[in-house]
Amino acid sequence: MKTLWFHVASVGEFNTLKPILKELIKEHIIVLTYFSPRAKNYLSQQTQYYHTLERLPLDTPFTVRFFEKRISAQVLLIMEREFWPFLIYFTKTKKVLLNAYAKGGIYERFISKKFDLIITKTQKDKEKFESYGCKQVVNCGNLKFILEDLQEKHLDIQKSRSKFFVAGSTHRGEEEILLEAFVELKKLFPDLKLLIAPRHISRANEVMQKFKGFKCALKTSNKEEWDVLVIDTLGELFEIYSFADVAFVGGTLVNVGGHNLLEPAYHRKPVLFGPFLEKVKDMADYLIERNAGFLVRNSKDIVRVVENILTGKRLWNPVDIKANAERIKSCYLRNIRNML
Repeated sequence: MKTLWFHVASVGEFNTLKPILKELIKEHIIVLTYFSPRAKNYLSQQTQYYHTLERLPLDTPFTVRFFEKRISAQVLLIMEREFWPFLIYFTKTKKVLLNAYAKGGIYERFISKKFDLIITKTQKDKEKFESYGCKQVVNCGNLKFILEDLQEKHLDIQKSRSKFFVAGSTHRGEEEILLEAFVELKKLFPDLKLLIAPRHISRANEVMQKFKGFKCALKTSNKEEWDVLVIDTLGELFEIYSFADVAFVGGTLVNVGGHNLLEPAYHRKPVLFGPFLEKVKDMADYLIERNAGFLVRNSKDIVRVVENILTGKRLWNPVDIKANAERIKSCYLRNIRNML
């Protein structure tokens, strides 16, 4: 068995990587490192996906070389854009960039040449990295198209006769727009409930304050009566989308670039998102083309689209996003194995 060193920034990147880890752990020793301290508790419970879990060492030449020698990995596989300069420049093992996307710039052009293999999300990204003169670039597609099958998990959320509007991975500036929309939607649908999951759970109380005009509760409070439920737990959003009658995915109404639009679509839910789609444009195009996703630019758009969906005035098509997932997964696994 060979040792594979995977590095992720936080929970989101880890969840994207899980289908690959699930296969490779059957064949190899998996060492997983992470950057965000917020991810520790969640990742420490995911022991079926790795043998060793550690915080990413301090990014200095000595510490990264010492860590590399200690674990004796045959390959270092980095998710998306964790471009730590000393980690990439001073480690001697083969390096693979997974689910890569190009944003441009001198630093990206320089650092990407240090990878032995880059596996991209789109053909456009492949062409961009190739224009830098990178060693080997392959387009396998977006790993986020591969979602783990839903595992039964008791979430203590009672799905009553009320309609549920789930807003996931929200940022500052988006909650204000959602608040304006929810005020109007409650006039149209008095029993409508909002479940809102800020991208960073450290902001849960801040989000609570924004919705203080409603009967509001944190998920960890286990309150049964609420109009707005603020999700202050990690790693549960994917399952929470399964309760939705309509969903919104954040990072799209402010200039963040978007989060995983496919998670609610996996549960065959209609998906709303804003115009800032830099990181997820392929997902947005996929959903819009199939009449399963809807672009909204402001609170009025949200009210109009949600009203039309809940009343049946707007037809939409649930999609089976698993169709392309197996091809993408096979492509990643084949190319990773070829590096060993």
